[in-house]
Amino acid sequence: MVSMKTKSALITEISALVGAVGDKFDTDESDAERDYLAEHCPARLEGTVRELPTLSLHLLAVLADGPISVVGLAARADQLKGTVSKHVQKLVDAGLVTRSPVPGNRKELQLTPTPDGGILIAAHQRMHDEMDAGRHDFLSRYTATELSVLAKMLQDLLAADRDGVRLIPAELRSPPTREQT
Repeated sequence: MVSMKTKSALITEISALVGAVGDKFDTDESDAERDYLAEHCPARLEGTVRELPTLSLHLLAVLADGPISVVGLAARADQLKGTVSKHVQKLVDAGLVTRSPVPGNRKELQLTPTPDGGILIAAHQRMHDEMDAGRHDFLSRYTATELSVLAKMLQDLLAADRDGVRLIPAELRSPPTREQT
């Protein structure tokens, strides 16, 4: 006999599972990621990989697209300019990034990865490729219909707002008041 759960029981189960999955994978510093980077870089970079904040590593990865200013990097990474400036200084101090003047602009500096920065960028990209492949392999076990339902639920969660402690679906959100605009 197949047991059919009620809609309410499924909602309770999904809520608990979403929280548990978030707790399981929500870490500020992932030792597994740092271990991967340390294993895929020359030994001279291991200390740097283990000491740099995660955001610094992610900002360095953005430089794979080519030289960029601090303002451009902040915009591309969706971070505050002051935050990015502090992390750029850490990358410069670690010998992973250089600053150089933008031709024809005395105020702006462009950021360029050093050869060691390039090595770390490549290792970081390989790590993310490996992570993507793992997610793909994991999710390939499900049917297209199951994945469609999951994708819709995740899109709806991402679009939702909070009213105090309650989730509010995007389509039920109140329009902003005059004071909020």
